[in-house]
Amino acid sequence: MKITQIIILLLSSTVFFYCKTNTFDLKRDIGNFSELMTELDTLVVNTNLCICSGEHYEKDIITKSKDSVFIQVFVTNDIKGSMAYEKRSYTYIKSDTLNFESLYSKMQKLINPSKNGTLRFEIVHNRKDTLKLYSYGLMNSLAISKHLYKIKDRIYFNKDYYKLLKIPKKPKGLSEIEKLDSILRADTEKKLQDLSLEEN
Repeated sequence: MKITQIIILLLSSTVFFYCKTNTFDLKRDIGNFSELMTELDTLVVNTNLCICSGEHYEKDIITKSKDSVFIQVFVTNDIKGSMAYEKRSYTYIKSDTLNFESLYSKMQKLINPSKNGTLRFEIVHNRKDTLKLYSYGLMNSLAISKHLYKIKDRIYFNKDYYKLLKIPKKPKGLSEIEKLDSILRADTEKKLQDLSLEEN
């Protein structure tokens, strides 16, 4: 065998080994998918945000193009109906926990087959591999929903859909109104009592 043939054979086997070991693996790479996925990878995230009797489902399609990650969101809600949001860029910042990677990897670590969990995320990679993530209990489900809404509110910052409801602060002077209300109530009760005494 010629030296050139040996070199070509070695190079091709090295390239094959490199490609094989550097392909995106859903379960292994979910905590860093933005950086590790390629333009050949597509993630479809089916999300169940149903709590109690309310029905709310979302479908996120995550793709990559020219080193940028994009997400498109489809929503089905029993009250607001169906909506489709345009494709937008998604930036992963390692130092910030408000991202899909942190949420998914944290939930992956909490998977407990002995507990009765509720399926929250079904992540499908290229229609082949599937990763299922669960919530455990109402408080955990609410925390996941809140965290997810904060992430999506950053992406769709000009939409109201993902904005969390803010409870208004107690207005100033309300205590005075309450005092006045209690005085009026006491005065009314006294007048009614006086009327009942007069009738007797």
